[in-house]
Order: sequence, then structure tokens, then C-alpha cells
Amino acid sequence: MARILSIEDDVDLQQVVTYALAKKGWDVVYAYDGKDGLDQARKVIPDLILLDMMLPGLNGIEVIKALKADEATRDIPVVVMTAYPSDAQFLKSAVLAMGAVEYLAKPVHIDELVSTIERLLPH
Repeated sequence: MARILSIEDDVDLQQVVTYALAKKGWDVVYAYDGKDGLDQARKVIPDLILLDMMLPGLNGIEVIKALKADEATRDIPVVVMTAYPSDAQFLKSAVLAMGAVEYLAKPVHIDELVSTIERLLPH
């Protein structure tokens, strides 16, 4: 069973995502801020990370940099999910260049999220 770490500070969205992913049979671990998310990633070594950009503490950019700098977490696929209000195309290009594998703009449709995860997880 694949383990997914969801780093998201919106409690309602976190619950919806966790429910939808658990329904697919995936083990979901979650964090509500960047520092806890980074700690969880290092502790559980998930198969995939869902990452919001606007987080308390460490923001998503800082989390990606730390994940990619750490040998234990650098190869974990990171899917960025954000409603970042400024230039979305610039942010998308930046996070993909930093090592994220996918960028999903909020509001994210659960079906799109699930199909993205299915495509990225090892079979």
C-alpha cells in the first residue's frame, strides 16, 4: 500500500483529500505546516508528497528545497497544489524546476488529484 504525505494547512481540504485517498486504499499521513511536513517526510519516507505552497512556518518553496537537499527524501515525487494568487505560470515553472513533478491549481478536483497520483505512483 502506497503512503502519501499531505502537507496542507486548510483543515477542510485536508479532510477531503485524506478521505478520498484512503478510499483508494492509500495510507495518508498529514501535516498542517511546513516544518511538521518536512519532519514527517523524513520520518515516514512516503511514496509521494502533496504540498501546498502557502504554509505557516516553512513555505512550500522552502520545503521543496529541504526535501531535494536531503538524500533520504530527494527522490520522493512532490505534487504541488496551490491557489497562489500571483503569477501562477511563473510559480509552476519555478516549482517544477526545483524538482516538483506536478503542479495542480486549486481548487483541485479530487478526480484529477487521484488520477495524477495513480500516474505517479509506482505500479
